[in-house]
Amino acid sequence: MEAPPEQPQPDPAPQTHFDYDWAAAVNPLIGVDNADAPAHPAPEHAAAGPSAPASTEPHAQPQPPQAQGGAAVPAAEELVRRNQHGDPLARRMGRSVRKAVGGGSREAREMGAFLELMRTPVPGSRQIAVASVRGGAGKTTMAALVATELARYRQDRVLAADADAELGSLPLRLGVRTQLSLFDLAGQNPRTFEEAARFLARTPEGLFVLSSTRGGRIAGEFTLEMFQSALNVVARYVGATVVDCGAGILTELNRGVVASSHGLVLVTPGTVDGALSARGALEWYAGNDQQDLLRRTVIAMVSHAPQVGADLHRAHQMLTAWGLPVVFVPYDRHLATGSSVDLSKVSAAARAAVTRVVHEVFARALSAGTGR
Repeated sequence: MEAPPEQPQPDPAPQTHFDYDWAAAVNPLIGVDNADAPAHPAPEHAAAGPSAPASTEPHAQPQPPQAQGGAAVPAAEELVRRNQHGDPLARRMGRSVRKAVGGGSREAREMGAFLELMRTPVPGSRQIAVASVRGGAGKTTMAALVATELARYRQDRVLAADADAELGSLPLRLGVRTQLSLFDLAGQNPRTFEEAARFLARTPEGLFVLSSTRGGRIAGEFTLEMFQSALNVVARYVGATVVDCGAGILTELNRGVVASSHGLVLVTPGTVDGALSARGALEWYAGNDQQDLLRRTVIAMVSHAPQVGADLHRAHQMLTAWGLPVVFVPYDRHLATGSSVDLSKVSAAARAAVTRVVHEVFARALSAGTGR
């Protein structure tokens, strides 16, 4: 006797993964583990229950959200479950008490030296590149932090420029979005900064941002010549420019940006392979007639997890043997969300490390030749 035909079963209810951080997935910078992420999004008809019929259109192809009605790219804040401070509440309260009773004299001296450097006049515009040997090192986060810190303390204008030819996430980390990008600025000849500023976004700290994307979406590939054309249009109106390079140090675009910069922040994970990759980059620069670049370089080792088992003391010795400052940036819960950076929520230890990075690289940028 022939068995009856198998009846179609309703689609199972979609599984909700509360631990999956979409913002960090878009920008996998620090401490992201997406192993629990669903392999595919739940089908739309599953939410309607068993009675909702599946599409019978032959060879139907899934359409991207923008093709289904022009859905806007969500802001980073919409993808974060809660506000996350870098320091726990008890530590923040303790820090406030120490300030009230006059503690932290060493920190005060260091901040005094930093403020004095920030008041130093700039002989022409200074450019600082932020680069990494590979993706996921925390480079874009560091670029956002360095640029924001400069904008907070410098009296002249500060620009952050995204040189990532793919989907640069610098605007996301800075919490801005613009419909215009470097593609629109290249080839223009604004007569004033106000005309140039139409192509830029601006953060609450006063930082101007030149994006490589339009409305948070990929705008296309660009060359070194196009990037420099757009940057030169606006750079003459600012005192300092921080350029977030794409991943890697060997592409023509990244090599060109680094070569034209007065200072370099080389970002690497605070791990064994991170330290070795940083050493490899230094060896490559030294072996390719770029020894002068080493005098303008600061290494930022970023911890991507609360505890790191690497011997960072030995890593520090290995890298400082090159005569370069090495700054350890500790793990920070706020930065780990991958959302826009709010300096008021960054831990005191991470803020102090960023301030030192800015101090070291800006001092080197000031002393670099004006012919760069």
